[in-house]
Amino acid sequence: MTDLPPKPSRWKLYLPFVALAVVAVGWSAFWKVAAGMTEAGLDDWFAQEHAQGREWTCPDRSVSGYPFRLEVRCAAPRFTGRIGAVAGAGSVGDVLVAAHLYNPSLVLAQVGSPLAFKAQDGSLDLSVVWTQLQASHRVRKGGLERDSLEIEGPALRLAGKGLPLITARAELIEAHLRPNPDRAAAVSALDFAMRLNKLEAPALDSLSGYAGPLDAVFAATILQTDALRGGDLAQSLEQWRQAGGKVEIREAKLAKGEALVEANGALEIDSAHRLAGRVELQMTGLGPLLQRFGVAPGNAAIGGLLGGLLGGRGAAAQNQTGAKGALRLPVDLNQGRAMIGPMRLPVVLNPLY
Repeated sequence: MTDLPPKPSRWKLYLPFVALAVVAVGWSAFWKVAAGMTEAGLDDWFAQEHAQGREWTCPDRSVSGYPFRLEVRCAAPRFTGRIGAVAGAGSVGDVLVAAHLYNPSLVLAQVGSPLAFKAQDGSLDLSVVWTQLQASHRVRKGGLERDSLEIEGPALRLAGKGLPLITARAELIEAHLRPNPDRAAAVSALDFAMRLNKLEAPALDSLSGYAGPLDAVFAATILQTDALRGGDLAQSLEQWRQAGGKVEIREAKLAKGEALVEANGALEIDSAHRLAGRVELQMTGLGPLLQRFGVAPGNAAIGGLLGGLLGGRGAAAQNQTGAKGALRLPVDLNQGRAMIGPMRLPVVLNPLY
């Protein structure tokens, strides 16, 4: 009698399915842990806001997105407390914060319209609506890589006791923040850039005397930003001032109607908590606006020329009216005063905090 060969074991056939089940269970456990850490991080942020005197409530909070995405939703969160020196209550639309588990270094957020805030004493009633608000936060080994914010179609309404009604709308606002790659880590320098497209505000038309939308570009490097973390706004600014904080303006540009203002320079906060520093301005088509502040364009040019000569920039200062009638002026902010050369402007610099 011939012995039959043993039947081959079939456990190897099930091995891929067993491995897949183990991976699925492990991934599910990882997702659960990540979701718990996310909720804990949100609770920590609520606790930080509580320490600053603001109480947030999120009526419907949920975590979803399994298996490859982590989404935290908060339906119409509300808050009570202070914004600056004003106590009141406010709310925003639905908030969604999301990240892919395979790329957790990038966090995306969407915030629904509107933002509303009303002061308890009726001194302020603020409403902001928008078409779309998106933000992103990207980190790398060692800290921040880039923060970005983009708001499409924002529109503002501001009212309150003793305040005129202020309305404004724009096509787009975007802002970006990143570490400066050329500065040493010891100065904790961040590059900030912002763009504002087609701002329309009747109050601004009345103040400037120019009709038409305003476009703005701003780019600067902020030094000693580590000192800005922690505490309320006044405490943060004072810590920043004591640490030698400074804003180096690389580019600032405002264009409205026939008027164009460009600027660069450096600003800081003095011991009396006022702005201080020097800004180099180049202006075109600003004669009517200067006259509104009591400065004749001819006198401004003379002040700029004298300031340039006294500052040792004689050759450059002699060309106060450049191409196309541009007026170039050095503006010094010192001890609460604004000066063009030796000429004092009718502007009082009050403490920021």
